[in-house]
Amino acid sequence: MMRFDPFRDIEELAQRMDRALGQSAPARYAPPVDVHEDDHGLELTLDLPGVTPDTLQIEAENHTLTVQATRPYARQEGRTAHRVERAHGTLARTFNIPARYDLSRVEADLEHGTLTLRVPRSEAAQKRTVTVRTGKVLDTDTPSA
Repeated sequence: MMRFDPFRDIEELAQRMDRALGQSAPARYAPPVDVHEDDHGLELTLDLPGVTPDTLQIEAENHTLTVQATRPYARQEGRTAHRVERAHGTLARTFNIPARYDLSRVEADLEHGTLTLRVPRSEAAQKRTVTVRTGKVLDTDTPSA
């Protein structure tokens, strides 16, 4: 079952028109992402097949996490492309991250075309146990009346 994506049809039409007119402006696309949360923080997983670490740029600032990369199209002389469906060009995704997460400690792993970003909870947002104190000191030597 394929998910309906009207923007994919529009992007495909734009690419066809660019090819027909001889223009080869690089496409810009947004890779799919899964976002999960647990007690430790957020985990974002993006599919980036064909992207190498040297073309990947990750920026974290002002509660915003941005992922950008380039996936080139391997055009070869003497070959005619009858169908080009795999996304290529510049990819970009931007995520608004709530203040309860610490963007200064983001970790990123790229393995087998999958980018995993981990954003831990900030120290201030961690769950804490509070001990209760009393101001009254009991004197066990004084007899009660």
